[in-house]
Amino acid sequence: MLKVLRGATRLRAAGTALIAVVAAGVVAASALAVVNGKPDGNAHPYVGVAVSPQTSALCSGSLLSATVFVTAAHCFADGSMVLVDVQESLANDNLTTAVPGIVHVPQSFGAVGNGLSGSDRNDFAVVTLLGDGLSVERYAKLPAAGYDDTLPKNQQVDIVGYGVQDPHSNVAGTRLSAQAKIIAGGGATGSEFLKISSSPGQGGATCFGDSGGPDLQAGTDTILAISSYGASATCSAVDYSQRLDTDAARSFLSQYVPLP
Repeated sequence: MLKVLRGATRLRAAGTALIAVVAAGVVAASALAVVNGKPDGNAHPYVGVAVSPQTSALCSGSLLSATVFVTAAHCFADGSMVLVDVQESLANDNLTTAVPGIVHVPQSFGAVGNGLSGSDRNDFAVVTLLGDGLSVERYAKLPAAGYDDTLPKNQQVDIVGYGVQDPHSNVAGTRLSAQAKIIAGGGATGSEFLKISSSPGQGGATCFGDSGGPDLQAGTDTILAISSYGASATCSAVDYSQRLDTDAARSFLSQYVPLP
């Protein structure tokens, strides 16, 4: 079954059952990942999925360039190898177009500090793809330093990911997207995490396998934050997303891509 981690909280890495189905090429009708999401088509061609051949973990993420893929640090071990693909449906090609890459996790990941209960600080990682990587029409963009603090109240975001809505469902992932919004209430964690509306009645929500997927400023390719964890194992409460405009994130990412 898909993994539910850290007790009451949820780090949305999908597990063995999903990967087994992908490998077998089995597709179920009406598969949903992002709650209330719709098929993304080619709206966000840079959003992809990373799969670990060793552990069968699956997480979403975004290409910042042909060879640099950003995802969540809790998904994979530092130095491990994963396969990255940007096909809209994983079952369409069984990852035959996937490119291998090496995971890089910051040393500061998991450090005790202002992280939320059950989460880790600096939950961002980079996968450097081998060879020519994956070329797409356009790539995701990083925010300027402190950019998230300039956003208006109830800023709309586009959430994108490959997870599954039902943790008991053996369904191959498809890239889905939905709209949500940033809401107040992060408190002391607001400098590191965005609190995202997650009730289906308020818009979209992330679920298992959506970790690392982007929270994009609505209508743009700018990643404000990446999905980190949620407070409900049923994907029905608020989500918390790791900001990418922090000093720590920018210092780490600057080793791999130019910063705005």
